[in-house]
Amino acid sequence: MLIETLYKQFPNLTDLRMREIRVDKQQRRVSCTLSYPRSNDFDNALKIRISDAVRAQIPQGYYCSVKFAEDFFTQTSFLRNLTDLLKERYPIYSISKNHINVQLEDKQIAVTFMVGAVAKRNMELTDFCETLSDYYADYTSYKVIFNVQQDETEQSVSNVTEQEKLVQLAINRELLKPSRYFHISGQNQLFGKKISNMPMYIADLRKPQDSCTVCGIVSAKKCRQSKNNPFLQVCSFSLTDNTGNMLSCVIFVRMQITDLETIMEEKGCGEAEARTLSEKRVLANDKRLKNILWLADGMSVVVHGKVVYGQNGQLEMHVYDLNTCKIDPIDEDKAFKQDAADEYLLIKPEDCTEYRQVNFVEQLSGHSILQGNKYVVLHVNATGLANIVEDKLYAICAVKLIDGHLVERLFSYVNPEKEFETERVLEQCGISSNKLIFYPTLTEIISDLYKFTYGCTLVGNNISQIVQLLNYYASPMNYKFTNETVTQTELLTMLLDNSTLNIAPNLAKLDDVAKKCRVSCPSTVFCRDTALTAARCMSVLSDNGK
Repeated sequence: MLIETLYKQFPNLTDLRMREIRVDKQQRRVSCTLSYPRSNDFDNALKIRISDAVRAQIPQGYYCSVKFAEDFFTQTSFLRNLTDLLKERYPIYSISKNHINVQLEDKQIAVTFMVGAVAKRNMELTDFCETLSDYYADYTSYKVIFNVQQDETEQSVSNVTEQEKLVQLAINRELLKPSRYFHISGQNQLFGKKISNMPMYIADLRKPQDSCTVCGIVSAKKCRQSKNNPFLQVCSFSLTDNTGNMLSCVIFVRMQITDLETIMEEKGCGEAEARTLSEKRVLANDKRLKNILWLADGMSVVVHGKVVYGQNGQLEMHVYDLNTCKIDPIDEDKAFKQDAADEYLLIKPEDCTEYRQVNFVEQLSGHSILQGNKYVVLHVNATGLANIVEDKLYAICAVKLIDGHLVERLFSYVNPEKEFETERVLEQCGISSNKLIFYPTLTEIISDLYKFTYGCTLVGNNISQIVQLLNYYASPMNYKFTNETVTQTELLTMLLDNSTLNIAPNLAKLDDVAKKCRVSCPSTVFCRDTALTAARCMSVLSDNGK
């Protein structure tokens, strides 16, 4: 993240915030707004240095403008800011100013929402207060605390269907909650405090966290002195746990000033006292350096710290505490041995009516090319498939074919656990981001999807990337998709080559294939439509086998 880079270069400006970043790809412009409690006190030289540091992180070819805002709030101004945010991003809650109490003292803001019983339950189930806290932690240097209280005078009215869905989600989230931890022993402190938390699997890290504990083997350790601060040592390394997953880690080790004149000026003490203090600091610095040098590749360690997005878009940990330890081995017999569930938990498949469209003289051959095979056409709508950590699904559809005939379809919207910069990506799917919170996350529907696809060959565009992403989210539930896969174009090519139909569609374009197969094809990229269309085309081609 850009703000993390600024903290490394300007470690004294801990209250600096990246309030807004706007990117105009057509004009190739980037506009950044930084805030600081006393930004007006910045001299021009410091502003220029900060602006240059920001521009250095912007891709070449883009013009970057940097503005500085005053990070200052009164109760009235913060209430206005909060209500504007709620209207823009969370209109589903419809909280008026009269039901929000704001108390400001020093650098801390306490916010209390007075809402009805239903709204209170919704906020608790969707971690609404935690989401707002995370937003304002990046927006302002004030510590903002949110709380929800029930307003007894508020009448209880709401959509019963949505409430039942939220209750069902809450129950299943508890049932499906991952609980995988490593057992460690023989801890020895190296940096910071002794760690008491049980370390989780690196594979279970899905998003930034303020507090997290993991363990693993150190590799690719590097140490360097900060370019902008000679008293700051930066130690980076990779951590790999017993499941083979990797996490980048970095430790910032601050050295104490040992110069006599500087100590005398800071402490207001005499030379003798300053010399004694300097000697103590030299010893402390030497101990810290020895600890850095002693940390080596191949060591087993447990670390505790904050997980953030790094400059490459991948998750990385800023380590506060590091202890050496012994990591107990995993019982391999229990890893990824989960069988398909007996029943569907959150989403249930629906029957698919067999679809054929023939003219009066066309006769079916009676022989299906896909006889004796099970296929599942798997399509998704996602922000991308290149980065399994950053990219998210927001809709998934699977259509099953047995012996070349459509049997059933499994569809669900997916809570992406991520805010969208624009609603445009959701428009063709007929949903808005504030409704996605009522749907399960990908991890929560893995059990149902695994049951639906069990024993079937998976078909789709970018099917390898989709399976890789599914396995990333399936691992906390001890599931692993080991299905055979085939790309949609490859399967359509095989079916066409072995069919009696005299057609020559562009197999890379589903609408052209559907037209030649006389299958209706909505002009949309919505996976619920495209998966069914692709499956129908396969059924038509299969029924016309040579």
